[in-house]
Amino acid sequence: MTLSYQQEPWFALLQSRTQGTPRIQVARQLGISPAALSQVLNGSGEYGKGTASTQRIADRVVHTFGRYPCPHLTAEAGGELQEVSAEQCRAFAHRPAPTGSPRDMQHWQACRQCPHKAASAPPAPNEPQPRKKSVPKQEAP
Repeated sequence: MTLSYQQEPWFALLQSRTQGTPRIQVARQLGISPAALSQVLNGSGEYGKGTASTQRIADRVVHTFGRYPCPHLTAEAGGELQEVSAEQCRAFAHRPAPTGSPRDMQHWQACRQCPHKAASAPPAPNEPQPRKKSVPKQEAP
C-alpha cells in the first residue's frame, strides 16, 4: 500500500538521499531520529497509520537537500536555468554584504529580492520551553 505522502516530491528526494548512505547519517543531517526516518521511509508506525504528520520532516528534507533555480545565475548564464543547492542558496542569501567583489555584491543584492530567500533561511533554533511548575498537594488536616 502506498501512502499519500510517498507520492510527494520531497519523499522522492529523501529516498534518493538515502540510497547508498547510512540512514543514521541522513537522520543527523535532517535533525531527526533514525527511527522517525525509518518509519517515514517504510510507511510504518504512526506515519503508516496516518496519525503522525510528515510536514516537519518534509520541510527539513526540502530545506536540507532541496535545489532552487537561481534567478541571478540564470540571468548571468544568458537564460540557461542554473540551480543551486539549498546550502548554496543559504550561503549567498543569508550572509553579510560582500565588499570585496562587485560580482558577489550584485549576486547578494539579487538574493535580497529572490523569492527563494525565505525558503532557504537557516532553520530557527527551537526555544526551550520552561516546564510548568508543579503545585505541591496540600494534605488534609
